[in-house]
Amino acid sequence: MAGVVFLFIGKTKEGFIRDGIEKYARLAGHYLPVDIREIKGATAKDPDAAKEEEAESVLGRLSPGDIVVLLDEHGKNPVSVDFAAEMGRLIEQGRRTVFVIGGPFGLSDKLRRRADYLLSLSRLTFTHEMARLILLEQVYRAMTILKGKTYHY
Repeated sequence: MAGVVFLFIGKTKEGFIRDGIEKYARLAGHYLPVDIREIKGATAKDPDAAKEEEAESVLGRLSPGDIVVLLDEHGKNPVSVDFAAEMGRLIEQGRRTVFVIGGPFGLSDKLRRRADYLLSLSRLTFTHEMARLILLEQVYRAMTILKGKTYHY
């Protein structure tokens, strides 16, 4: 099983969020390999330059066969059961799935073009750190749904 990689731009600074991320990564790890990587944010102050710098950093960590899922406010906004079904389809492909949460300025068009799937967690806006935690919990929830466990009702 190829597993999932989470690429996060910048460090998770809030301790309670970091603890939650570790919890759900550990729980999801019972079902598939989980790798969390925090990438240094851009040094550029200009938003467009920062997005391009971060895109290059992300793209340099991807393999040609990776399935890339970007978190984006314009992405698909599935209910948890549908997200679980999508996770199942991704896992069945036997390729590494890479989830990417960009930096404070968002994502470059270059990175969007590389994406296989755009995912929105909600129509609400969350901090990037909160989005990390929510994403990990949803991946764990998806795995419990796929395995028929009693976490999701």
